[in-house]
Amino acid sequence: MDQKLSLCRVSRQWREWATEFLYEFVWVNRAGHARLLARTLETPEGKGHGRWIRRLHIETMTLDKCNPSHLRIILDASPDLAIYSDHRSIRLTVFSVNSPLEETCTPDDLFQSLPTNLRRLSWTSYEASPTPTIPLFSVLHNLTFLELHFYAPMRSSFAISSPPPVTPTQTFYLPQLQTLKTSLCSNTFELLSTWILPALCNLSLISPDFSYSSPGFLAFFSAHGAKINQLELGHSSSNILEEHYITPTQPVSVRPILASLLPNMTEFICSADAEWNWESPDWIAPHVLLPSHPRLQLIGVRDIGRGNWLLIEQMRSLLRRDAFPSLRYVRDMGPGLLKVRSGLEPDIDLMLFWRAVWDSCGGRGVWLEDLEGINFVARDWKRLGFNVPSPSDAV
Repeated sequence: MDQKLSLCRVSRQWREWATEFLYEFVWVNRAGHARLLARTLETPEGKGHGRWIRRLHIETMTLDKCNPSHLRIILDASPDLAIYSDHRSIRLTVFSVNSPLEETCTPDDLFQSLPTNLRRLSWTSYEASPTPTIPLFSVLHNLTFLELHFYAPMRSSFAISSPPPVTPTQTFYLPQLQTLKTSLCSNTFELLSTWILPALCNLSLISPDFSYSSPGFLAFFSAHGAKINQLELGHSSSNILEEHYITPTQPVSVRPILASLLPNMTEFICSADAEWNWESPDWIAPHVLLPSHPRLQLIGVRDIGRGNWLLIEQMRSLLRRDAFPSLRYVRDMGPGLLKVRSGLEPDIDLMLFWRAVWDSCGGRGVWLEDLEGINFVARDWKRLGFNVPSPSDAV
């Protein structure tokens, strides 16, 4: 940004050339930045600059959220916006509807200002139920990436975790949508099962209170599971086990049938908080919902740099050929293996942990990858001083 500003200051001609690049990507990390940008776009000199905005990212501190009225001015001035991201960074009014101090624009009103040619959208709903804005998704036919979050801090805790059930009244068609990332509740997630998503192939579930035994979970995967080839579960296996054993009255357990709900899945991402399953005491599955899968080729695991024995057993278990016969890649989704490769990891125990994991992968003929997708090979260990022969040196 400093370089772009310097180019704008060279001369009037250079400023005309550089303005397009100056406004191309706008990152708002303070409420004051949104206010100043809105005022600039309303001035005679700045009027029309919004046509250069292609990406708008809103991510501020918790106590410094943006006025939705300022963001609406920015959106109205950005007809060619392609990417919009709001990460819980819009201020909510605490006044009554009839108060003169009430905001002239609510956070969910901003949806009306989004251009219909939007390609990527990260949307946070601030209402007690996100359903009022869901019908508006039907006009966004060019979306390829959709991230949905539910956030209502001004409501009661019961309303936040358990919005009232909703009934689908219309089927929406998003022909280009490839990636869906959501933290919506089970009731609202069931609505997504009625959407027509022919291009959907990547799904990320990160809700902290989502119920895997709910009808919404099964309804969604029954409708869209066959199209998904990449699944990310942002839940710990311990939470799943707790839900499963505390609520045994659920009519259907999703654990045995997750592989059948996603028959074409080739990539799976989960956390490394391994939990021992007393039903299968001889091994630890990468995730309690996925003890096996015939077509899985890549397993990405977060937080596997802690190096305890339970994680080593988990890594060895996921290499079992009878559980994942098509597995070819295991990827560290954190910075741990990158630090080992660069020599920045001083902990010798963690180095030995990764060496044990690498040996296990090599013995099975599976590549161990870092966060960037680069294979860890024998010469990397030799460069780090690990010259102990290994049967996996060929890998």
